[in-house]
Amino acid sequence: MPLGTTGISAVDVGYIAEAAAIALTGDGHLGKTYNLVGPDILSGDRVASIWSKLLGKRIRYGGHDMDAFEEEMRKKSPSWSAFDSRMMFQGYLERGFTAGKGDVEALTKLLGHPPRRYEDFAKEAASAWVAV
Repeated sequence: MPLGTTGISAVDVGYIAEAAAIALTGDGHLGKTYNLVGPDILSGDRVASIWSKLLGKRIRYGGHDMDAFEEEMRKKSPSWSAFDSRMMFQGYLERGFTAGKGDVEALTKLLGHPPRRYEDFAKEAASAWVAV
């Protein structure tokens, strides 16, 4: 994924569902907005470094050739979706998408526990791959 150098504060999708369930079924959330973010800033190089360490081999960040990214996405999804993905990731490259001050703390309070770190997700995934 073309994450660039500024990085993103990606959140585990399970926590998106959990936060939605809490906000939709609990009291005190009417009119509130929650930024759903992860606790780490993930750049392309940082993600490659995490996977390199876990897999015991060099994983290289593929860079951010947006034409190549969109072309690859078109193999897996409709052209409009590939273009939309390109525009979203282009924004990440230009501006990043990192948590603001207090965002992780607010999400932790909403969930009742801290959001999972990307490295913990990657460890779990790598262990599952080795078991196969």
